[in-house]
Amino acid sequence: MARTLDELAAHGWEGLSVERIARAAEVNKTSVYRRWPTREALVAAALEAVADRLGVELPDEGSLVSELRTLGRTVASFAATSEGRALLRAASAEEVGPALAAVATRRLEQHALGAVPAMIQRARARHEWRDDVPPEVVLAVMVGAIIHRLTLERQPVSPEWLEAVVTTLARGVRPDR
Repeated sequence: MARTLDELAAHGWEGLSVERIARAAEVNKTSVYRRWPTREALVAAALEAVADRLGVELPDEGSLVSELRTLGRTVASFAATSEGRALLRAASAEEVGPALAAVATRRLEQHALGAVPAMIQRARARHEWRDDVPPEVVLAVMVGAIIHRLTLERQPVSPEWLEAVVTTLARGVRPDR
């Protein structure tokens, strides 16, 4: 699976070569096709395997801003890994079928979403989160901003840039006083 993710991260869906994957894994190409009859099946299996290793921990840091900052750094760090790049490339490739893109997108969301409910509960208890703000929207804005920064702008997620995103999000969810 690691070889498939490396290949996807390096070459994207369009350039993915089962032959290179087999060579890197030191097996015959026929062995790969015997287990995964299509490129889609091979990549889907690799993306699913990533989910078992993903997890975000957001300890109580005493403020929503601090916890959003930690979440943003964690998502950005993951997106910079070979696995993260592979997920991003699979999710955004035009040639990838909707089922495979959904696997990649779902895995990105699950990576970030795992610890979010507890973070939001703490923020609500500290009166830092309005009840009418859906957590999945805030998560989509955070993850979407990071993906946009990395893939479309082709810029790093600098601490200053992340701070601007976190500040904007925290202001947007804060209850009116």
